[in-house]
Amino acid sequence: MSTIVVGAGLAGLTAARRLHDGGDDVVVLEAQPHVGGRTRTLRERLQYGQVADLGASWIDIGQDKLLEYCAQFGIAITPQVALFPTEPDGRLCAASPLRATLMVGDRRLPDEERDTVADEVRAALATVPPLPTEPVQAWASRAGLSPLAHRVFCSQSGYNPVHEPSQIPMSMFEPPHVGRACWMMADGTDSLAQAIGTGLDVRLEQPVRLVRRGRGGLVVETDTDRFTARDVVVATPVTPTLRIGFDPVLPPWKIDALLATPMTQGGKVIGQYDHGAEITRAFGLSAMSDGPISLAWTRPVGPDDSVVVLGLLADRGDGVLRDEERCLDALDRFVAAATGLRPARLAGLVQDWTQEQYAGGVVSVLLGDFPRLPSLLAQSVGPVHFAGEHTAEMWATGMDGALRSGERAADDVLRRRRVRSRGPAPRP
Repeated sequence: MSTIVVGAGLAGLTAARRLHDGGDDVVVLEAQPHVGGRTRTLRERLQYGQVADLGASWIDIGQDKLLEYCAQFGIAITPQVALFPTEPDGRLCAASPLRATLMVGDRRLPDEERDTVADEVRAALATVPPLPTEPVQAWASRAGLSPLAHRVFCSQSGYNPVHEPSQIPMSMFEPPHVGRACWMMADGTDSLAQAIGTGLDVRLEQPVRLVRRGRGGLVVETDTDRFTARDVVVATPVTPTLRIGFDPVLPPWKIDALLATPMTQGGKVIGQYDHGAEITRAFGLSAMSDGPISLAWTRPVGPDDSVVVLGLLADRGDGVLRDEERCLDALDRFVAAATGLRPARLAGLVQDWTQEQYAGGVVSVLLGDFPRLPSLLAQSVGPVHFAGEHTAEMWATGMDGALRSGERAADDVLRRRRVRSRGPAPRP
C-alpha cells in the first residue's frame, strides 16, 4: 500500500479521504472499535433515539472548513444559536458570558445581580486592560474584582478543562473567539466522521505500537499485524503519539514539541430530562456556574418533550469526574437551580476523557507558545507525517482545525510522492 494513516478521528479520516480521492492506496488503522476519535457520539443510551455527544459539540462561526464538509457530505446541522449574550452595545467581551444564566453554588443569580457582576467585569476590562499572557486569576486580582465577580469570572476557565484558572491566559477569553453564532450536528458529532470514512479501508481495534523504517519503506506494527507503506500519517492526539515507538527515534525538536503541548483534563456529563421546553427556555443561550459543571447547554427539544443537557467538567482532582453518580447528581442540581424545576432524569452518562488511553485528555491547549508549537508539530519527519487538531495553525484545538490538518498532511504526502516520481534533477 502507499500510505498508512494512524488514527480514524476527523484528522486521520480527512487525510485518508484526500489521499484516496487522489488515487492513493491508503489504509487507516484505528485503536478503538469505532471511528470519530473525540467526536464520538452514543446513540443507544438515551431514550427516543436522541444522541449524546461525548466530546466535541459546536461548530462556530468562522469555521468555514467544517461547514464546508458538512455541506459536502450532507450533514444536517441544528438552527443557529448564540452561546452568550452580547453587551448592550452589541459587542462581545470577556464579561459577556456572565450575562447568560449564572449560578453560584446551587443558587441562580437574579438577572439584576448577574448584570451587576458583568458590568463590574466589563468596567475592569476597560480600566485595567489585561495582557494576553496574563493568567485569568492574576488579572482578576490585579483588576480588584469584588469577591463574587472574581469567583464567577475565574470559573470561566472550566470551558477549557484544566485544574486551575491560574493556568489559563486572558487571551483565551479577551477578546472572545467563540460563541457569537454556533451550530451542532443534528444527528450527533461523529456523523461527519462516519460520512468521511465511508468507502475507506478502515481497520478498527488496531493500536499502532511501532513505526519503523525498513529497506522497502515503512513498517507499521500493531498488536496483531504488520503493514508496509511508503508514507505514514500519524493523526493521533499528543499523548498516544508519545506512546508509539519510532525507529529511528523522532528528532529532539519533534519530541520536545510534543512534550511541551499540554492536554486539558476533563470530561462531559450528559442527562436527558422531561419538561424539555421549559428547561430550554429557562437555560436560555447557555448556563454557567462556579461548581463542578462549568458550562451547560441543551440540544433541541426531542420527542415527548424530552431534552438532552450537556455539561463540561474539569478534572480538579476532587474525584467528581471519576464518580458517575456524583456527576449526574451535580447535573440534576445544576438543572434544578438554573430552571427552578425538578425535572425527572430519563437517562444519563459521563465521559471522562482523561481515562481514555487513546485520547489522553480533552483537547490540546496551545497557550503562550502559539503558533510556534503547532508549526513544529505539523512538520514531517521524512516519510512520517503528522496531523491532528494540535497541529493546526487555524482553529487549533477544534474540529475545523482537525479537518485542515488532515488536508495539509495529505497534501504533504502527495507533494513528496510527486518529487520522488520525478527523480533527482539532472546535473548540468
